[in-house]
Amino acid sequence: MNRTKLSEIETAIDDLNREEQWLLIEHIAGRLRQGEKKHGQPLYGLWQGKFPDDIDLDRDLAEIRHDWLKRTERLDP
Repeated sequence: MNRTKLSEIETAIDDLNREEQWLLIEHIAGRLRQGEKKHGQPLYGLWQGKFPDDIDLDRDLAEIRHDWLKRTERLDP
């Protein structure tokens, strides 16, 4: 963004009251969120190839939970 455009925007913002400035921020944030949704990448594609194909998530989670239970049993008086 060039300085002239930024200066014009700042001048326009200064003409708004505080409530209007917050509404503008909310509006811009909403537009940015919509843009992220349109251009986002599916998680499958994002994580593809990062983990072994033969991973057994249920087994691994069960093992982690079992370890937590053993640890908490040792903490109980």
